[in-house]
Amino acid sequence: MTAITLAAPLAGWAMPLAEVPDPAFAQGLVGTGMAIDPTVNELRSPCDGVVLSVHRARHACTLQAASGAEVLLHLGVDTVGLNGDGFTAHVRDGQAVKTGDLLIGFDMDLVGSRAQSLVSMMVVVNDGFTVDGQSVNREIAVGEPAMTVHGGSGADAAAPPATPDSDETGERSVVLPIANGLHARPAAALVAATKAYPGTVTIHCRDRSANAKSVVALMGLGTVLGDRLTVRAAGPGAQDMAVSIAVLIEGGLGDPVVDTASAPAATAAAPVVATPASPATGPSAQPAEEIGPPFAPGEEVLLKGTIAVPGQAVGSVVRRFRSTVRVAEEGAGPAVEEPRLHRALDSVIAELGRSAERMPEHAAIFQAHRELLDDPELLDGALADIRAGKSAEWAWQRTARLQADALAALADPRMAERAADLRDLEQQVLAALSGKAPSIGLADLPAGSIVLADEILPSDLAGVPAGRLAGIGMAHGGPTSHAVILAAALGVPTVVALGRQAERVPDGAPVVIDGNRGELLVFPPEDMLATTRTAVAARAARREENRRSAGEECRMADGTRIEVFANLGRVSDAPGAVVEGAEGCGLLRTEFLFLERQSAPTEDEQHRQYQQIADALEGRPLVIRTLDVGGDKPLSYLPLPKEENPVLGLRGVRVGLREPELLRAQIRAILRVKPAGACRIMVPMIASPSELLAVRGMVDEERAKLGRAEPIELGAMIEVPSAALIADRIGAVADFLSIGTNDLTQYVLAMDRGNPHVAAQLDALHPGVLRLIRLAVTGAKTHDRTVAVCGGSASDPMAAPLLIGLGVTELSATPAVIADLKAFIRTLRMEDCRRVAEAALATDSADEVRRLVAQAWPAI
Repeated sequence: MTAITLAAPLAGWAMPLAEVPDPAFAQGLVGTGMAIDPTVNELRSPCDGVVLSVHRARHACTLQAASGAEVLLHLGVDTVGLNGDGFTAHVRDGQAVKTGDLLIGFDMDLVGSRAQSLVSMMVVVNDGFTVDGQSVNREIAVGEPAMTVHGGSGADAAAPPATPDSDETGERSVVLPIANGLHARPAAALVAATKAYPGTVTIHCRDRSANAKSVVALMGLGTVLGDRLTVRAAGPGAQDMAVSIAVLIEGGLGDPVVDTASAPAATAAAPVVATPASPATGPSAQPAEEIGPPFAPGEEVLLKGTIAVPGQAVGSVVRRFRSTVRVAEEGAGPAVEEPRLHRALDSVIAELGRSAERMPEHAAIFQAHRELLDDPELLDGALADIRAGKSAEWAWQRTARLQADALAALADPRMAERAADLRDLEQQVLAALSGKAPSIGLADLPAGSIVLADEILPSDLAGVPAGRLAGIGMAHGGPTSHAVILAAALGVPTVVALGRQAERVPDGAPVVIDGNRGELLVFPPEDMLATTRTAVAARAARREENRRSAGEECRMADGTRIEVFANLGRVSDAPGAVVEGAEGCGLLRTEFLFLERQSAPTEDEQHRQYQQIADALEGRPLVIRTLDVGGDKPLSYLPLPKEENPVLGLRGVRVGLREPELLRAQIRAILRVKPAGACRIMVPMIASPSELLAVRGMVDEERAKLGRAEPIELGAMIEVPSAALIADRIGAVADFLSIGTNDLTQYVLAMDRGNPHVAAQLDALHPGVLRLIRLAVTGAKTHDRTVAVCGGSASDPMAAPLLIGLGVTELSATPAVIADLKAFIRTLRMEDCRRVAEAALATDSADEVRRLVAQAWPAI
């Protein structure tokens, strides 16, 4: 086995691959190595070798060392979409190079302003090699030893793939739907899908072919959008393998799928459809999605995202995308920089106080920001950099981004969205240091503006004038972020996770934003604009009418009683929910009390908050969910083991049973709420009756200690498939059941809602999910138990008739949709709901289900 040392190809800050803001590199899918945030504009060879390929976009090249190691050098993140702008190649394919030879030059200002990041990667991409000795977490100079590569030889590297034992062959053609071809990320995803196959897989394009188990070979094909690829497999199950790889390519391999049939000849009746990014995370957690040129006037385009705030609006686009701020690294010394940072922090704290005064009903959001600024790790990290000679701007930006990236990487969307709060504070403090306004400028909007941005931050919305903002579309962000909460309070339709294709929408473009469907239609036909304006006006009038009757109980047209409750996340949500017509709270997420703090809330603290919510509900039912945290939602004061797959680990009731005193304190706080019958307890993530029996034992013990004679209802959340399958057994020990469709859907479809590659495909109206809901309802009827739905489906008007038809009698929805939801339910008849629900169970996909509902109730 041989070993070679690779020299640093760039000067700058060396870092582990795990810190790269691109999951393909950070997760090691492309290869093993390190990254450098460059301070020079020249990429040099890290070893003697041969240039295997220079990417057509000139942002990357691959060398083969004498040992056979293939070394990919990739400049920046999200740079393939620049199509060569700002890059100059100084070598060509097949050229021999020596260590230190100039490979590529690049314009740092141009690339830095248009790319997601300048962080550049050096990775070994072929098998048979190991990498160690990475010199990271320090400044590194060009030519310094950077890492060691072990294994291989030139002969080994050049050896052809092994001949498969089987003589089976398979072939399938597919049109490449990826905007920038098979660049590093989709190539790595393709390799990951083929590597375990014992036979060979090759990709053919035009007159070239590539081994599908080699990232370098795939990138070397020079593919572009619309290329016809032929997948050929040889070995056992070859035809199935060829088909599965073709399906993966059609799905984009983690990149946005572009409709290759649209292009210049697209008509208004067939808009281009752009696939959304992940719904739950911020920019640093997104894949490095490439974008193209601005959409041409008249080019009808449909962007799909995630529903955040329901509603529909017509307006003109106002672009408010943030540009990357490059700050000076070296400071004037701690004596100057430390006071500057403290003054900036004081300024931001004062502005947070003013924002809380302007929006008192959401003061808790600005208080949460205030608490983040008090985080000792945040301040200490910045001060440590300042004392090492860095500027206040550089130190603050680096520390805030490290913490934001750590949050954004969490699997749970709600925690990942807290990264937006840190990005907000990063911008506010940097603005205070520079003496500039931190906002992206929403105060001067013309009336009827639909703002498109990478991510709207809470501070942006704190002072927006009433009536100016008609809608919000975000390339990133999640549906439960603090900014979305504020947008809901303003009644502004909002769609998040549109993906970076949103950046292609020109300033002033006419658009229709649909928060009910999670869509943004760009350059719609004039007749559609007129029709939509009329519909929006009619809907606004209807909404006002619906709100006038929202306080009445909800009954279907045939008299069937359906209760409509609200999902609440904090004390300030309750009064607004009552105004919107909530008949109670079907889900109080108690995590708001436990997160973003350094110690667990006391029993008294919890009791005060629960009592305030019960008082605001004025005697209406209050269903309090016990703490739902775990591996993917860590609490700093609750030590839990690190988990490889936290979604399948210590969550919900499992944490409560592991930490019984935490759960008992919460149970006591709930039991103390007056009047005694106001509250019910709901336990998350129940998988078996024994878990609920264990919690019931705690409830009974704590009730006896408090001297409370009145019983309290105890319910189980149906969120895992096993619970739905044995709902009759769980119903025997539960007083009620409530289906959490968000988690149930991800477990049924085996799609992690925090995974950007699959989250956009999650749909709770998938017939497999609906069948489990029916099983849960059928099981509950054995013991005459009420079944509610408190997940995202309860807020989806298309889901309401299906859920009712399956036997659900209570929906707990987002407060903003309750008035309209109750009005819609009043038009339904049970026989129609049952008929459509039965038909939905016999379909193959969520799309078919939604078509059925749209045909039955076109007005939704």
